[in-house]
Formats: sequence, structure tokens, C-alpha cells
Amino acid sequence: MFTMMSASLAVLSMSTPAHAGDWPAGATVPQAATVDITPEGFQAIAALIPALIPSNIAIPETGASGGYWCFDYMYDLAGGWVGVQVTDATITPGDGVLDINADLLVNVNDSSDPFDLSYEILCSSGDCGGYVTPFAVHFSTTMALAVVDNGDGTTSVDATVGTPVVTYDLTNDNIVLDCWVQDLENVLSYFGLSLYQLIIDQVSGQLDSTIANLGPTLETAIESAFASANIQQDLSLNGVTAHVHFYPSDITIDPTGVRLTMAGSMSADAASCIAAYDPGTSLKTESSPPDLGVAPSGVDSPFHLGISLSDDFANEAMYALWRGGLLCYNLAPDNSTFPLDTSVLNLLTGQAFADLYPESEPMSLNTVPRAAPTVSYTGTHPIDVNLNNLDLDMNAELDGRMSRMIAVTLNGPVGVTPTLDGSTGSLAIALDVNPANLNPTVTYNEFYPDANSTIEASFGTSLSGVLDTVLGSLLSGLQFAIPSFSGIGLQQLELAPAGTNQDWLGAYAWIGAVTYTSSSGCGGCGGSDSGGDSGASSSSSCGGGCATGGIPAAWSLVVPFGLLLGLRRRGE
Repeated sequence: MFTMMSASLAVLSMSTPAHAGDWPAGATVPQAATVDITPEGFQAIAALIPALIPSNIAIPETGASGGYWCFDYMYDLAGGWVGVQVTDATITPGDGVLDINADLLVNVNDSSDPFDLSYEILCSSGDCGGYVTPFAVHFSTTMALAVVDNGDGTTSVDATVGTPVVTYDLTNDNIVLDCWVQDLENVLSYFGLSLYQLIIDQVSGQLDSTIANLGPTLETAIESAFASANIQQDLSLNGVTAHVHFYPSDITIDPTGVRLTMAGSMSADAASCIAAYDPGTSLKTESSPPDLGVAPSGVDSPFHLGISLSDDFANEAMYALWRGGLLCYNLAPDNSTFPLDTSVLNLLTGQAFADLYPESEPMSLNTVPRAAPTVSYTGTHPIDVNLNNLDLDMNAELDGRMSRMIAVTLNGPVGVTPTLDGSTGSLAIALDVNPANLNPTVTYNEFYPDANSTIEASFGTSLSGVLDTVLGSLLSGLQFAIPSFSGIGLQQLELAPAGTNQDWLGAYAWIGAVTYTSSSGCGGCGGSDSGGDSGASSSSSCGGGCATGGIPAAWSLVVPFGLLLGLRRRGE
């Protein structure tokens, strides 16, 4: 689901909090995100169709007998099997349905492993081997998809597969027997039977039953895969727990592709540190999502998968985490990451506090986040999380008590950049905290106000370590492992602002043959599956920024790749 839902839901939800506006806290955003699969994407997905059809189908032993005395007959066919090779497969979006077609080559046994034919005719018996040379088979069906209300506050995607149509031309000429059976065929014809027809009927029966089972198999696999798109889960980040609910709200199919529209909400209990500033709402800039299958300027086209995240949901996510106290910090003088003392005050003010603190004394730093951050997709990073009125209060002991010395207010962007390594399937999230972009303003300096301009000018270099401690730990070292299925996975990912107002975050991906496996990387930060409430911590190899109990890795891939995995498992 990062400018794709992987990083949209995972990153944006995990970046930083949101800003005040029109969405009440925890409100459901009807168009939170869209997931698109283009015709070219379905071409890539169709490479997994061979996994649905068994490559080897056993034929039960069969035979017949009849007649009387020496005017009798008996035959028995054993050790038969049907081999299936998929030569071509397509999934094509149409008007309201997906058209699924596959061309197969089918054989029965082969010259190296013939079936065994035993027979008795006119009181004499024998046996021989045989096989059926490959013949062409065409399979076609349709699939309709719809979002249905489960009546319990959840939705699901219902798949309806049409009756499969199977056509092929299997004749006597395809049947090779290594013995003379014309006498047996002549006798059987007297009884209105045919050995060749027996073989043809057995092959046809097995093939037809296998194809007939594909309908229910497809429906079950697809519905199971789309169930992964219904997420109700707790996201735990740096001590803040937010509840995320994402679910399908609509699905459309037309010749430009398939679009799954997702509704979403994110909420957290209000922390006491922001109670005085909480407006109870997040910023609302509702707008229409990008057109299905249309890439923004600068993005390679045609893409296979497109995931768009609205800034309304991203801002609600930012607001929820802010509301939960994510940006409330209290750095004590002896903290393990950035020890503080009053030398920082002198450094910031050009030694203005030297008279008060000729010797270094312990100092603490508190953050006061007076407004939720908001997101933008048109800045210098794929995602810019804009800090709004984040105060840094510096406190030191004076006359026997801790007093506020300086308050600096920050406004400006923190950059978030997701990067896919197509060789390993690792999606890394980099956070860029650049003090030069944060526009510091001294909003409190009772003792030495003449030093304000010096403080603002030297702020970036003097407190860069503090900023890294306060902000950088949020996503430090965060990465996700993108799964591959049967050697098919994500090869490339491009991010760009999308939509008329460029207020949707677009992630555009390409599918193809890859060398990485589903177990590469850190497995989605502990490997927690979607669909359950999971607030418990879990360990991971994802580095320092793994969100425990978090959104499944690269959520944007859950639907298309979950579909493929579901089909794969049922085809094995």
C-alpha cells in the first residue's frame, strides 16, 4: 500500500500526524485510496494461470465387458494420465466482467510411459500399450466482481465466474496403440461400442471435470484474496496506538482496467499533551481520484498496478498520530541519544546566556506540537510531511527551579522517500529531516530577546542532532519485504502526485520475472497478517523503524498479489 499504498498506508500513516479541518476525528473517508490493475497488469498476472490447472491428471482404471460364451468381449484401461500444458493465457477487462481465456495442449500418457490396455475377445486375450498425441484445447470464461455489504459493518468482494466453455478436437487419429486392435474394434462395433471412443470419453470426462472445478476454485481464491483488503488493525508507533480500518467500497471493471475503491479511517485516543490544541478534525480537501489507467506526466506508461492515496486519508492519519501524542517528547538531560546541557543555549545565542550559566548545567527539551502536520505530494520529496507550529521548549534550572529559557517554533516539510530495490524486493523508507527547511522562529526568549536573530540563524546547525532524535526515529531504518509469487513480483516502482489537483499520491508498479522470494527482507515488520486487531509488539529484521503490529507490508500489493498467491495455493 510511501506513495503507494504500501507506503501510503504504511508510510503516511507512520510518517507524522495530520492537521485541523473538516473531517471529524476518526471519520470514514469514502475515497481514501484506489487500487488499479491495467490490461497490461492482467497480462502479467495471467502468467500465473498455469498454476491453476494441474499439469498431470490421473485417469481412473476403467473398462467394459459383455457378450456370451466365446462371442464375448472385455477390455480394461489402466495407468492412464492426462498431461496439460498451457500455451497461452489472457485476462482481459471488458464491460463489467473479466474475460479469461487459455489455450492448452493436452496429451494422454506418452511413448515413454504408455497406458496399459488389456482385452479379451472371442475367448482369446492380450494386452498392449498406448497413448494419445497432443491436441489443442481452448478454455474460456468470464468473471464478475462486486462489493457486498456483510451486514456487520464490513464489506467483501464477491466473485462470480461464468460457466467455463471448453472446446477441442480429439479424434481416433490422435490415439496410438502398439498392438492390432481392429478385431476388437470390429467386435465392439457389433455391440455398438468403440475402443477408441472409450479412450476419448475417458479423456474428455477427466478434462471436463477438471475445467468445471475451476469456476468454484477461482471464486474461492479471488474472494479470499480480496478479503485481505479489509483491514481492521491497531498500528503501534513509538508508543502511540492508532486504529486503522480500510475496506472496499466499490469495484469497477471496464476496458481500461479494474479499480478497487477503498474507504478508510484512522483514529487514536487523545493524549493529554495535545488536549489544549486539538480541534477535533483533520484537513479536508476532497477531490476526485485520478482516472483509471492514466499515469501522470513523467511516469512510464503503460504501468501494471496503480495505487493512489488521497491526501484526505493521509491527513487524517497524520492527525490521528498527532492526536495520540506522537510528537510529544521530553528529552531529559541524561537521555541516551542526545545529552543536553546549557552549552546548547550559549551555542544558539552567541554566548548570550554565559552570564547566567558560566558553567554547563543540565537542560531538558520538550516538544509542544500545537497543530497536526499535513501532507503534500508536490514538494521536493514524494511525500512532504509539513510540520505546523511545533514548539521546542528548552528548560534549565534557575534560582533553584526549572524554568523555560527559549521556545523555538518550527514550520516546514520533512521529506519521506520510499525506494524499491527490484533485485531484492525490499521497499525502504527514508526520512529527510533538513533543519534548513524548517523555518525556525523564536516565540519565547524572556531573558535575551536581542539574541533571537542569532538563534534563528544558527538553529539548524546547533540542533540538528536534537531534530534527528525527535523526528528521525519515527521511520529510521524502516523497510518492507515485497513478496513474489512463482517467480513473479514487482520489478519497478515510480511515485508521482496524481489527480487534477495533484492531491493524490500515485504509486505505479510493473510486474515481471524476479529472483527474490517471498521470504526476502524483513517480512513486513514482523510478518503480521491483515485482518486482525494486533497491537502487540513483534520483533523483526527491519531495523529501527519497524512499526509493531503494523499495516501489512506494501498493502497496495495485497489485492493483486494476494489474488495470485490464493490462485497459486489452490492450483498446487
